[in-house]
Amino acid sequence: MTIVPTFGGPKKRDIIQRAYGFCGQASYEFELTPEEYNAGLRAMNDQMAAIGCTSYNYPEYNDGSAEDESGLAASDVLGASYYVAQLLAPQIGKTLTTSKPASRACEQFLMKWPLIPQVEMGRQTPRGAGNRYWNGPLPFFVAPVSDDEAAQ
Repeated sequence: MTIVPTFGGPKKRDIIQRAYGFCGQASYEFELTPEEYNAGLRAMNDQMAAIGCTSYNYPEYNDGSAEDESGLAASDVLGASYYVAQLLAPQIGKTLTTSKPASRACEQFLMKWPLIPQVEMGRQTPRGAGNRYWNGPLPFFVAPVSDDEAAQ
């Protein structure tokens, strides 16, 4: 049995057109070149993966097509398009127009997938009172030694 994924949502083309509109460029359908659509697709694919967006329709190979469904909810389109516009504006040499509703929607869109930083403790980091008692003078975390630093 073959399972066909159904993503739904607006087409990626619509999000890219809105993003170029925020950048102050003509954003109706026949004004954008295929290169501009590809730049928008590449920026959108890379950044949706970076923020960990689980509902986005990632392409199976290359950059995908602008005619693919995005998989985003209709309420996320404004935030996603403003986020893509923030990425595209420096690339095309345009100034991003400020829009309070769009920037608020962008913040809400990015808050759906918070990034939890993973940081390794440094060498002289105290262990704290919650850890077991150590019989000896080592109240600090000891970072692992890399292969380059290890004695040969």
